[in-house]
Amino acid sequence: MGEGSFKTLKAFLDTGDIITAKGVAKRTEKGELSINISEYSVLTKALQPLPDKFHGFTDIEKRYRQRHLDLICNESSKAALRARSKIVSHIRRFLEDRDFIEMET
Repeated sequence: MGEGSFKTLKAFLDTGDIITAKGVAKRTEKGELSINISEYSVLTKALQPLPDKFHGFTDIEKRYRQRHLDLICNESSKAALRARSKIVSHIRRFLEDRDFIEMET
């Protein structure tokens, strides 16, 4: 994708819009995983703007009721979810290695 096409796309898109993209995966100079886009299309525009990332949610009840938005806007919530996922994964692997079986009741 050329610089002009990228600027046009960036000006048109808002945070929360959903797109599909085809291209080649690569790492930037900073090591971030990126896509060198060759084709894209907008699947849907966001119907409402997302909460401000800087201020996030201040109402704790609203954060719990709209967890998906909290995870988009709040880095500490996202970090806690990642940490929990790793802990559960390690516990599960530890028990599986000792021939325990998981059973939901």
